[in-house]
Amino acid sequence: MLALIGGLVAYAVMNSSLSNPRPAQIYPWGYSEDIQAIDVLVKQHWITKHYGLVLDTGPAGSFDERRATNPCVIRDGPYTYRMYYSACDADGRWTIGMATSKDGLKWTKHPTPVITPEMVQDAGYDVTGVWQPCAVINETGYYYLFFAADLMQAWGKRRDTIFLAISEDGETFTIYGPVLYPIKNSMEGRVWQPYVIWYDWAGVWLMYYIGNDYRVSPSLRRIFVAQSYDLIHWERVGMALQHTIGEWDLRIFGLSAVSWGQMVLLCYSGEYPIASYAMSLGLAFSLDGLTFFRSYRNPVLLKAMEGEKRRISDTSIIWEGGKIQVWYDGFDGSKIRIFYAELLPSDVDIRQVFIHRHVKWPSVLVSDWINGRYDTIRIYFHANWTGWVWIEIWDEENQVYLESWNYEYYESFYGLGYRYRYDRPCKQEIYLLEIAPLRTFRIVFVPDPGYMVQTSAWVVLS
Repeated sequence: MLALIGGLVAYAVMNSSLSNPRPAQIYPWGYSEDIQAIDVLVKQHWITKHYGLVLDTGPAGSFDERRATNPCVIRDGPYTYRMYYSACDADGRWTIGMATSKDGLKWTKHPTPVITPEMVQDAGYDVTGVWQPCAVINETGYYYLFFAADLMQAWGKRRDTIFLAISEDGETFTIYGPVLYPIKNSMEGRVWQPYVIWYDWAGVWLMYYIGNDYRVSPSLRRIFVAQSYDLIHWERVGMALQHTIGEWDLRIFGLSAVSWGQMVLLCYSGEYPIASYAMSLGLAFSLDGLTFFRSYRNPVLLKAMEGEKRRISDTSIIWEGGKIQVWYDGFDGSKIRIFYAELLPSDVDIRQVFIHRHVKWPSVLVSDWINGRYDTIRIYFHANWTGWVWIEIWDEENQVYLESWNYEYYESFYGLGYRYRYDRPCKQEIYLLEIAPLRTFRIVFVPDPGYMVQTSAWVVLS
């Protein structure tokens, strides 16, 4: 009992979140096996595996020429994955596209959008774009597609509102109309990014969504939850997750959810610093669908690949085969496309940090936050040119990173006296740090002048 309480208190302290109350306040019936499961999950280590780009933007003139983003992936029968996604053409027109796959990796796009602004306008609603779809299939086999659209509100502002469309085949939809409106001068001044799941333990549908609070600047974004018994009439329940001051999730963006039994898992993206759009992905767990505990290991998925070097966000997750399958946005500075990765439970963290990332002096390659309580850090590092590798440790008092261990990374030999010759490929180096328990650090690489350097790095943490 004491060990469990201590672990949960340590978790609350490490996350520095006022939104994480004590477990006894949430579950007054005591520390059951389910609460022990929460304690295990928030401490769970993960192996991350990036598979890369799975859905690209379309060719010139296509409805998704500029962006393919906001994936929602569902199982449609035993042999098919179905993805709905936001699409943007060269003129900035937002629609909702659809694609199918047999393995979740190779996708065949539907040739035209399945939801357009004109469809919503024809149903009598003043919108200019549609985006952020989430689909579920009910017990009768109908497809219910939730999405956000910039509906003109009664107070004269365009604000995202959550709509519903219904289909018999998953391709031809009828607009039902709005199911969740924003509330003026509240924490939900804009409601968007809906993600709907069936919560079998309570026998109810849950919708997780983001609400914008415009009463402060910049606006705060929080994750809220509503419930329904028929997928049409929704009742607001409360706030599920909010930002954490001084942490990697200073501002919350995209989200997705999955449930099994009593457990609900949220996957969401966090931004730090504010307004940088530098995002990575984290997990949070709940036993009641409303009160969530963040993972110790957040962020669990980093901006590792070149195609996602600016941000990763807006996820869709499925728990299948003992692993979390994650489809998500990746932005490289020019294109937003859809990538795929997997998270596998493990007894240690194995985190991919850089995968063939490029940097040229005087630019510096800096990893995302790497969080958790670790006694040993093993860094595997490789680049095709020389430079300096160092570790930066988070200074809690001053809220800045401080340079710590640093290493000269080179592959050379002496020739012609004391002259260095860098004419051999660089090899992989392994840096092993055995240190006092460490909470937050990041990896930095500065290349020597001369070339565009390709760098890969991953860490094993225990």
